[in-house]
Amino acid sequence: MPAKSRKMKMATNPFSRIFLFLIPAIAISISIAAIAFIAINRFGEASSVLSGLSVAIYKPPQCPCCSEYASYLSSLGARVEVAAIDNIDGFMDRLGVPQDLRSCHISIVEGYIVVGHVPAEAIKKLLSERPNIKGISLPGMPPGSPGMPGAKEKPFAIYSFNGSINLFIVI
Repeated sequence: MPAKSRKMKMATNPFSRIFLFLIPAIAISISIAAIAFIAINRFGEASSVLSGLSVAIYKPPQCPCCSEYASYLSSLGARVEVAAIDNIDGFMDRLGVPQDLRSCHISIVEGYIVVGHVPAEAIKKLLSERPNIKGISLPGMPPGSPGMPGAKEKPFAIYSFNGSINLFIVI
């Protein structure tokens, strides 16, 4: 009889059956919600790094990496306008970009000059600190920098310029 009475108790206690299904269901629901929250925050954060920022990029007409850089900034939330100009060196001369800091394109970001394939992290630092400089540059076209193919070979040294050249940030 003890087996029968145990069976009766289980059948007569409705909460025990509910808890058997409810607790795992709650645990699964919380896990799914946590994963969704993390995913939404990561993707939202990535796309809003430069949200609302206006960027004007001046590039040679035939340069594909400059277009890739524009896409990179757009993917981070920036509003990007691209203009092709034939004499990029003459344009850099007029803006006072030192010869040693030049690259294939130039961007204007909130009055600052941004030369080359500068990562968003450096642009964020520039805009948060707002130093008294003309601009920043990642000289040349280093592999693995935003818009450039290949793997990053070494840390990117970004320089500031305003009559003198100084190290701004290493990424």
